[in-house]
Amino acid sequence: MELFGVLLIIFVSIFAFLIIAFVIRYAIDSSQTSRRLDVLIKEVRYLRAEVKRQNQDNSDDNNHFIDKKV
Repeated sequence: MELFGVLLIIFVSIFAFLIIAFVIRYAIDSSQTSRRLDVLIKEVRYLRAEVKRQNQDNSDDNNHFIDKKV
């Protein structure tokens, strides 16, 4: 009888955990947070590439300026 009670408690605990996980997952999916995060990540990557290009352009200009000056 004790073994049956322990198994029942384990089963109920696992079932409750799965229900909570499902509710949390549904809440995250319905809030569209992941889509917004994907858009934000793409924008940050684009801005990093743009800043890198500007820094390379400025460093090329600076190198030519130093070469001309010498």
